[in-house]
Amino acid sequence: MNKKEKVEIKSVIEHILKFRTKKIWDNENVKSSTYNWEEKDRLNTITTEKYDKPLIKLNNLLKYEDKYKEVLDIEAEMRKIQAKKYITTDEMVEIYNISISSQRDYRGRLNDPLPFNQKKFRGKITYTVEEIEKWLKNQGK
Repeated sequence: MNKKEKVEIKSVIEHILKFRTKKIWDNENVKSSTYNWEEKDRLNTITTEKYDKPLIKLNNLLKYEDKYKEVLDIEAEMRKIQAKKYITTDEMVEIYNISISSQRDYRGRLNDPLPFNQKKFRGKITYTVEEIEKWLKNQGK
């Protein structure tokens, strides 16, 4: 890779990082009672899918000493999440951007419900990452 390509890649990474940190889904003028949470979830998903994965790929093109620490941290966090076997409802919100109320609705479906584990009645709910990935693929999400 020549110097010009390296500078261009670094420029793109910096631009994406700057845009990624903007809170595009937070609108100070919107009251919480009328806030569109589904839109926030959609934009969070876009942030991960459209920015984080390309950032990691671009960062991996650079030599180790030129890599951005922030992008390395994003990659480490993604690996940590992918290594988990079970996740909680809060982690489901963070990883897959599916709100707790939507999770409850999906679990209660008669056809193709969201697979979950619950030890006892009203106990803590967990999800198996493998089952969730399979379910999401079938849902087209």
